[in-house]
Amino acid sequence: MFLDKTMNILAQRILTIVVGAGMVSLLAAGPSQILRAQDTSQQQLTKEQIFQKSKAAYAALTSYSDEGTSVATLNGLTITQTFTIRLSRPNLYRIAWLNSYSSPFAPKSNPAAVWSTGADDFLDLGWGAKKQDSQVMALAGATGVSGGAAGSIPAAFFNLSWSNPFCCLAKGLIQQTDEKVGEVDCYVFTRESTGSTRTIWIGKQNFLIRQIRDVTTAAGMKAMMEQAKKINPSDADEPIAEPTDITSVETHTNIVVNQKLVEADFVPAKAN
Repeated sequence: MFLDKTMNILAQRILTIVVGAGMVSLLAAGPSQILRAQDTSQQQLTKEQIFQKSKAAYAALTSYSDEGTSVATLNGLTITQTFTIRLSRPNLYRIAWLNSYSSPFAPKSNPAAVWSTGADDFLDLGWGAKKQDSQVMALAGATGVSGGAAGSIPAAFFNLSWSNPFCCLAKGLIQQTDEKVGEVDCYVFTRESTGSTRTIWIGKQNFLIRQIRDVTTAAGMKAMMEQAKKINPSDADEPIAEPTDITSVETHTNIVVNQKLVEADFVPAKAN
């Protein structure tokens, strides 16, 4: 579907607000109660145990890579991004993504990426690499425009406080009936906050995250837009689309862990 320039700008701004707000709402959560998992096996795990096992699983990895898609729907539009994630200790990473639409932030079919050389951090949204002040600043700047790919998984791997999915150990987090993502059996958790619902699927076999879904109502979207204007007053005159329901789904596939990687594996080819 063809998107004109104005709709591209609005869609990109809305996606950035939604993804960022999903992280913030989870970080603002308080302590949790321990609930029993809805696992029919003999050894049932509590919600807290599942998340601790998942956190420990990422902490034990020497490297991680995957492929995935991020699909957002709003106002009858579907915006799809494909991405790859590559992470290695102590501080190497590369998250690259390709958009199915064009905007001033990310031209269509022009790969964008955020990465570390081990010494420095860079972000390229399609217009050339720019050095970033820190790992956190680089990943934060890429999270919205990458459809969330630069957020949760890198934060879990590097144990960052910002955008870390394990802050979901919070009051209001509810365990749902187990489901599959593809062929992978998963534990499923949801949390509602200010017109938004986040759902996370965690694989039962290796406790790695397989999918994250954020659903935001029109009322919740309006609240996020108003909050964004307060945080960035300079954006007050920017055009804002009529609030609408929006759904964003980030799915991770072809996960490979503990493979041997070198620094050269993390620098995009066009940056060499």
